[in-house]
Amino acid sequence: MADVGVAVLVKEVVRILGSVANQEFTLLRGLEGDISSLKDDFEQIQAVLQDAEEKRVKNNAVEVWLKRLRSASLEAENVLDEISTEALLQSLHKQRGFKPRVRAFFSSNHNKYMTRVRIAHKVKDIRTPTSHVDDNEVVGQMLPDRETSSVIHDTSVIMGRNEERDMVIGDICNKDIGKHENGEVRVYGIWGMGGLGKTTLVQLVYNHETVNQYFDLKCWVYVSENFQVKDIMKKIIESIDKSGCTLTQLQTLQESLQSKLRGRKFLIVLDDVWAEENEKAKWEELSKTLSCGAEESIVVMTTRLQTTTRMMAKVPELQHKLGCLSEEDAWLLFKKLAFAQGREGGDTSELELIGRGIVEKCKGLPLAVKTLGSLMWSKSSTHYWQHVKDNNLWEFEEINMLPAILKLSYDNLLPHLKRCFAYCCLFPKGYPITKGELTMLWVANGFIPAKRGNNLYRLGEEIFNCLVWRSFFSVKANSQHDEYVMHDLMHDMARHVMGDDCLVIEPGKEVIIPNGVLHLSSSCPDYQFSPQELGKLTSLRSVFMFGEMYYDCNIGQIFNHVQLRVLYLCGVDMNTLPESVCKLKHLRYLNLSHSRIKFLCESIIYLQNLQMLLLKKCGALEKLPRGLRCLRNLQRLDITGCYSLSHLPRGIKELSSLRTLSFFPLHKSIFPFLNKSVAKIGELGSQNLLEGKLSIRGLAFVGGLSEAKSANLKCKTNLSDLALDWSEKAFPRRKQQMFTYDEEVLEGLELNPCLKELKIHYYMGKVISPSWMVNLNKLVGICVSWCHNCECIPALGRLPSLRSITLRYMNSLKCFHDDNTNKSGDTTNMFPSLQNLDIFYCRSLESLPSKLPKLKGLYLDECDELVSLPDEIQSFKDLNELKIENCKHLFERYEKEKGVDWPKISHIPTIRMDPPR
Repeated sequence: MADVGVAVLVKEVVRILGSVANQEFTLLRGLEGDISSLKDDFEQIQAVLQDAEEKRVKNNAVEVWLKRLRSASLEAENVLDEISTEALLQSLHKQRGFKPRVRAFFSSNHNKYMTRVRIAHKVKDIRTPTSHVDDNEVVGQMLPDRETSSVIHDTSVIMGRNEERDMVIGDICNKDIGKHENGEVRVYGIWGMGGLGKTTLVQLVYNHETVNQYFDLKCWVYVSENFQVKDIMKKIIESIDKSGCTLTQLQTLQESLQSKLRGRKFLIVLDDVWAEENEKAKWEELSKTLSCGAEESIVVMTTRLQTTTRMMAKVPELQHKLGCLSEEDAWLLFKKLAFAQGREGGDTSELELIGRGIVEKCKGLPLAVKTLGSLMWSKSSTHYWQHVKDNNLWEFEEINMLPAILKLSYDNLLPHLKRCFAYCCLFPKGYPITKGELTMLWVANGFIPAKRGNNLYRLGEEIFNCLVWRSFFSVKANSQHDEYVMHDLMHDMARHVMGDDCLVIEPGKEVIIPNGVLHLSSSCPDYQFSPQELGKLTSLRSVFMFGEMYYDCNIGQIFNHVQLRVLYLCGVDMNTLPESVCKLKHLRYLNLSHSRIKFLCESIIYLQNLQMLLLKKCGALEKLPRGLRCLRNLQRLDITGCYSLSHLPRGIKELSSLRTLSFFPLHKSIFPFLNKSVAKIGELGSQNLLEGKLSIRGLAFVGGLSEAKSANLKCKTNLSDLALDWSEKAFPRRKQQMFTYDEEVLEGLELNPCLKELKIHYYMGKVISPSWMVNLNKLVGICVSWCHNCECIPALGRLPSLRSITLRYMNSLKCFHDDNTNKSGDTTNMFPSLQNLDIFYCRSLESLPSKLPKLKGLYLDECDELVSLPDEIQSFKDLNELKIENCKHLFERYEKEKGVDWPKISHIPTIRMDPPR
């Protein structure tokens, strides 16, 4: 079959050749014929590749041609990218003034005439290999027979599924769970990655005595990739009649099937369903036909796709994601198979120790455990067992069933999804991955096909969600940051399909570098490449370095690889980048997060393709380059947690592509001439593409209402999380009369009604009551802290979406604004969605809101003046957790079994009451 990486690469080259921008024509003068010829050649190759893909061509000649084509495509893509980059650099030289233009003219790297000659040679040197796909070369894809049936051959080799079996039986034999008012047939969906044992679980359910007694008709249908309604109906009829069905028309099939099902309590299993969302109409047609049985009837389906489960089993109570086996159950299964009666060899104690290591590689995947257990039964050599333990399972021809089953999920992906998935092997096994991080990497590599009018990052998120729904990723257990992980065997598959495109360097493993490798991932960042090895890395497009926090890295070797698109150096121990970083003119993604970087060199402005600059939690970072404004393609600037950064350089407003700016520190020096190079809040005014989170610190330096308005925050419709920080560090330079500006500034910072999270810190006004607060109808959470002068927080009771309020270190706070405004007015529908109220160190607070109908958690700490809880607390039906610490009056009044008002709270399920210190 044609290599999908090549097919996608050729498609991208054709797209670029067809859309060379006008500003690049000057660099192509005299090359129009060569460019046109290249475009024709690649279009013809694209057609041949499609033919090869459809016919599943595979022989040695085709493989050689694909390698040559891959090389030519990469070369063409690099040259086209260089043309685009040189156009950007020439524009930069003009923008910077006369002296830089003169320096560029006398530079061999930047002189436009020499650049044109150099590019002309590269364009003419591109050679596209031709090929002919012969019909005689067509071969079928070798896959094991996957058809299933309801028959269980040996229940003794099924481990760890009894609890889930009983749960499923309990649900399907209860007609009230998932019952549809319109009479639609109930559906129970079981989903998860290939090899988990979904079919085995359903076989256990299907053959259980309880199920046999409950249903008077059972049918088992193996569906697979081709979801055809008529075929499924025929199979159900054949299962009932125990004979063939000759009907071919949809209507006659429906009538025949309904006559056999009408009024009966039936169980129909649809095993291994691959129906996509665009096949919903097919499922609805089948569902309508099956909705004729007794109300106890149910369809049980298995699938690898979460989306398919949601489409068919609409009720959440009837959706079950199958998990992996526990470590002990996996070992028991392996042991039963590997050490079964009849194996050769005597003492197995040494093999058992190695066997536990082999089971660990399987990460609880039953198919992997069974496959390896069966294999190891025939192997008595300790050396062979150790070899299996230490190597990738994809390298063993004897285990062909497991790779084929897992790879089936991969083969069903669209080409660009295959490319995105395979790239994930560059992260170490078990490494937590976030959606945003992967999306940026895919965009930087050009893996996401552009669609007119669609944001590439949104498309990337859709791709990620698709891979999650198809079980390529799973949510990391106990993650606080929406992190995901890949099953180790999925990771092995990604490495396998990536092939020679990637090089992974791991401790204790031999380093073998293939020619033309594109992506490097190293867990040995201090590894020294020999000159011969470096010669094989000239095509590198990605470099990932992983190590302990603040690791040393031979960074100098990397900067000679000018084709780099991605440089991932999280946690590296260095103060700055070398000036030679300017050589990496193709670089799109630079990640120095969690490093000791103090400043970035000015030569970074030559990285005109840079789209993502990630400096998250670089606590030592003191300043950004003055020429940052020249990075016109910059889309993501993440400086979250860079608290040593006192200001941003002037000109941020010129970054017209910027979509993420996580932190905007404001500063004003006592020396006016120093303020000329500092960005003011008004530079945010035109940045209306900003999305996600933004923290503005140093609002004490904003002069008043008009300057605050210049930030134009009300037009930033894509911001979801905003922190407004008046900054404690400003206090020594602030006089008491300056606090009056705080209320003006807050009023001027009018926020967009779409905002979901708001934080206000170190505000020194007496009241928080901006006129725009009532418009935040989508606000979900608000946190107000360290506002020592504030006596009253804003009216929040009418905000329909507000679910969380956090108040901390509010020394002067006495009441909620809603208490005053509603004493004589209408108090109905107050705080309609509030679920959590968390108040800490508010020692002057005298009362709480009385209307909190949806409250689930109430947390109070260091509230000395709070005498009582709301009398209405007995009517807070959803309140299930109450925590009171260091609140003298409340402890005396509500102490368990002793306090006078203990009966008012005794109904709350979880109460923690600690005496004051």
